[in-house]
Amino acid sequence: MDILIDTIKDTILIIPILFVMYLCLEYFEHRQTNQRVEYYLTHYGPLLGAVLGIIPQCGFGVLASLLFIEGKMTLGSLISVFIATSDEAIPILLTNPEMYTSLIGIIFIKFIFAIIVGYAVDFLFKNQSFEHFHTHIEHTHEHSIIIEALFRTFKIYAFIFAVNFVLSLAIETIGSTTLSYLLLDRSMVQPIVAAIFGFIPNCAASVILTQLYISQVLSFASLVAGLITNAGLGLLVLLQNKIDMRIFIRICMILLLSALLLTLPIQWFYLH
Repeated sequence: MDILIDTIKDTILIIPILFVMYLCLEYFEHRQTNQRVEYYLTHYGPLLGAVLGIIPQCGFGVLASLLFIEGKMTLGSLISVFIATSDEAIPILLTNPEMYTSLIGIIFIKFIFAIIVGYAVDFLFKNQSFEHFHTHIEHTHEHSIIIEALFRTFKIYAFIFAVNFVLSLAIETIGSTTLSYLLLDRSMVQPIVAAIFGFIPNCAASVILTQLYISQVLSFASLVAGLITNAGLGLLVLLQNKIDMRIFIRICMILLLSALLLTLPIQWFYLH
């Protein structure tokens, strides 16, 4: 029962964000794409994505995924949102005054790194248009915009809720002690394990990583690695909308390599 209540608390606030997002998408799907909006998303997307990502609300990862799926956001912009996102880590660290230095460091490092990686990704894929990654999802336009937005909102929310419940149940069953052991305390391998663990598309992942860091089980580098790959519910949205698996794997690999490129040198200095 506690897991069910926690899952509701973790996901309920996403509903209004999803609805507003789908409402906007339904509106613009019936109209010509604004060239000025497309210009700003192309040239300033990674910067705007990083700003959006540092806001402690997992719904923004969902929003970014939806924009990407609809062909309104570049791959680099999506990556910048995912990298900058820290989900529940920020609120938890805010409740621990002794962790304020770490909190500022995490936000600053991830923000700057998100911008750099975002623009680098867009540079590497600069010859590819918005529509190149578009999954061409079919929509029924017989219904009103509001009804269609509501339908799409609750359809994806049901999926997010179900997956979150199952993941929360699995994490609760495994236990934090076992997870601490698996994360290999004080090792060069720890950031790698933390980064892989971060891919769990659940709010509980960022909570566990942060609590282990506060308990001094996890190093600063490992926490950053896990928070870089932890894109909140964003990856779930991509899977739910049946995005091309080659693109999905590419996104995951970019996140993983980015996390390791940044944190392994930090971990080495920490150990030496």
